[in-house]
Amino acid sequence: MHTAHALENFEEVEGNMLPRFFEVVDKIDNVFFELSEFRMLPKTVQRSGINSTSISLPLPDECYSKLNDKAMSAFDSNFEHFREVVKGEDIYSEREELYKINHVNGKYDLWIPIPVEYYIDTDAPDVLQTAYEDSNLDEWDINKSLFNYMDSAINTKPYSDVTRDFSDYISATDDPILTQYWNDKTNSFNIELLLKHYADGMAHHSKDTQLIVGNLYSDFNSQALTEKLKEIFPKKPKSSGLIWLSKGDNSTWGRTSEFGALLESITSLFDNRKKTSKAVLALPCSSVSEAIEQRKVYRNRDIAPALIGCEKQFGGENCEVLLLPNIMVACLLHLPMTDERNISLPVGYVSFAPELIESVTSNIVRWASSDNNLNDFFEKRNTPPDDTVLYKYFSKILAQEQK
Repeated sequence: MHTAHALENFEEVEGNMLPRFFEVVDKIDNVFFELSEFRMLPKTVQRSGINSTSISLPLPDECYSKLNDKAMSAFDSNFEHFREVVKGEDIYSEREELYKINHVNGKYDLWIPIPVEYYIDTDAPDVLQTAYEDSNLDEWDINKSLFNYMDSAINTKPYSDVTRDFSDYISATDDPILTQYWNDKTNSFNIELLLKHYADGMAHHSKDTQLIVGNLYSDFNSQALTEKLKEIFPKKPKSSGLIWLSKGDNSTWGRTSEFGALLESITSLFDNRKKTSKAVLALPCSSVSEAIEQRKVYRNRDIAPALIGCEKQFGGENCEVLLLPNIMVACLLHLPMTDERNISLPVGYVSFAPELIESVTSNIVRWASSDNNLNDFFEKRNTPPDDTVLYKYFSKILAQEQK
């Protein structure tokens, strides 16, 4: 009598039933899964230590239960996927089947930095678009389930007072462009028109002062700024140093490796023999403990700006300014998006015009001189006054004379 199992191990060859034979080989391999749905990570995801400028996102507690069982089931169900996509094997020329899993040994968790993009289409500025920076990940996570975990970790917040924000921003930056798109009757911006003019190249104030949209360190803006500065610096041999007045909380301001890349591209142009050749980052900070956390983010092996704390942000809580005295000023107003994520639409201007640079520089000097605006929470205890960031860098960078 032949059992069904026995018959499965024979195949017909020229009218005869011949037994089939298999070679069973033990293999040990490392497989990496993401912990939300236990999908195998593709090769394009680089496993590395967490970047300090990343935002760490915790997963729900249930993701960490029965890990070995989940790994065994996921590997069993996706063995061919593992061979083809993860291992890069040709599954058609070399047939290989999974017989059984003998043992699963969990090792360790790894931090996986996954760059994501939030962007808008100029034809639909009220709709925030999302994507992985790596297009391969869009195919791997087609339903964006992992992205949704990340997205949900970004806190929602109520709208700020746009009228107040705009008034504070204009008084600090003298922006000659955004005023053209502000409606006093409705107390709002005509964002649709601004973005249309931006896309059409029609929103420039002058040859030296142009509209800027998006974070300063985004690829397009960063490249444009760096190329222009490379042209200017040889003509300004006496000037160096930058002051970046920004916001350092857990929003998306500066929380990306591109932030450090832009800093590096600019500071590399400085003459290091000058005492002013330093990047100074001014951040809102109200305690020593907050300063410690901020320092972990903005002082690392990739970037090392000098940090100085302020009680009240220059130009209001949604203003950002990058100043290179005598060379360039870039000012952004971070407008809230209508979907209430803690993500803003940065719009403003970049200028190489001496009168605007001088005006913003003077405004920063007055702001810094006001009582209780700057503090020493980033300084080590008992730092002599002459060794503080305020004395060594901040004040001296601002005081550079026009050459």
